[in-house]
Amino acid sequence: MDRKPRILMIVTWYSPKDAPVMLAGVFHYEQSMALKKYADVALLFPYDVPDKKKVRRGKEKGLLTYRYGAVNTNPVTAFAELINAGKKVIKDFKPDIIHAHVAQGAGNLAFALSKITHIPYIVTEHSPIEQSNLDNVPTRMRTRLIYSYSAANICVSKDSKDRLKGYFPNCDFSVIYNGIINPEGVEDDGEKYKVDGCPNALITAAFYDKYVKGYQYLIPAIKKLKDEDVDIILHVCGGGDYFEYYKDMAEALDVTDRIIFHGQCNRNKVYSIMRQVDFSISSSEYECSGVSVQEAMLLKNPMLVTRSGGANSLVTEETAIVVDRKSVEALSEGIKEMIRRLPEFDKDKIREYAYKNFEIDNVSKRYMDLYKKIQISERNII
Repeated sequence: MDRKPRILMIVTWYSPKDAPVMLAGVFHYEQSMALKKYADVALLFPYDVPDKKKVRRGKEKGLLTYRYGAVNTNPVTAFAELINAGKKVIKDFKPDIIHAHVAQGAGNLAFALSKITHIPYIVTEHSPIEQSNLDNVPTRMRTRLIYSYSAANICVSKDSKDRLKGYFPNCDFSVIYNGIINPEGVEDDGEKYKVDGCPNALITAAFYDKYVKGYQYLIPAIKKLKDEDVDIILHVCGGGDYFEYYKDMAEALDVTDRIIFHGQCNRNKVYSIMRQVDFSISSSEYECSGVSVQEAMLLKNPMLVTRSGGANSLVTEETAIVVDRKSVEALSEGIKEMIRRLPEFDKDKIREYAYKNFEIDNVSKRYMDLYKKIQISERNII
């Protein structure tokens, strides 16, 4: 095939059309835009606000985007509506490959559309095992069906691959990390954030859930370090429903002099802080991957990460210190170890490792290799 392949992304979550900034599915958008260098790409968000009107089609931030939301509340009827909408999108865009993001969502629709149109589909799995309900037999059977018939199943971390293989030993899984736009190209905001005279650390994690990001352990760990006269300043970037809850916790523990809550930040500010701190932290209970971990390493930050699954499988001994999750003691001891070992980390090698594995154009090339293999395979079958 001489022309560029046509790739239809189907995503399980995405930002509202008129949102001033992207609130969800940022990496779906960024990877789609990066792939446009090599392929014709469109994105379908079939779980948009319900609307009796036909599929909405338009350019959004430079990306051809289709939106639809089923009106019927009956699950069977609603899924039939989604299939009909998907068929219209396929007729209009004429994709060569359907690329579904998350099996239990977009993967269901991709499977159905592939059966109807005979267009191959692949799945990139972003969902943590902990949120996948795979111990439920009907859910596991449906998910197995989606993975079994896909042309490829891509995991965004080695941990995700290994754990999914445990549930589905007869399915094939491989790893392509989430693509990250090189933060080095994002302009510094010119502000000074680092507090002089002591080590500075950063955690970038939204407060969308009360427990997942591990703040209930990290903030008491800072309290423990303060009580032990260990100097450390923690910068926190992220907003969300539980932002005030954890600000109140910091105040109650008397560590507001050790923790700076920056709130929801744009990338310029986050990356400016990353450039100034000594290291970054991921304290999560569980993760499928860890975009903030990848970004921090691209900006040469050594990492302190918990054994949350995805995050710790993104790092190496040369780039990070790994500690137990759900432990105040482990985090406090890990921070002390990091402070002691900071001179041992080669920041240029951290950046080199991250660029090779996570930089978005390198990731795009891996996906293009995969798409081409699928197209060749399909032609051979025909």
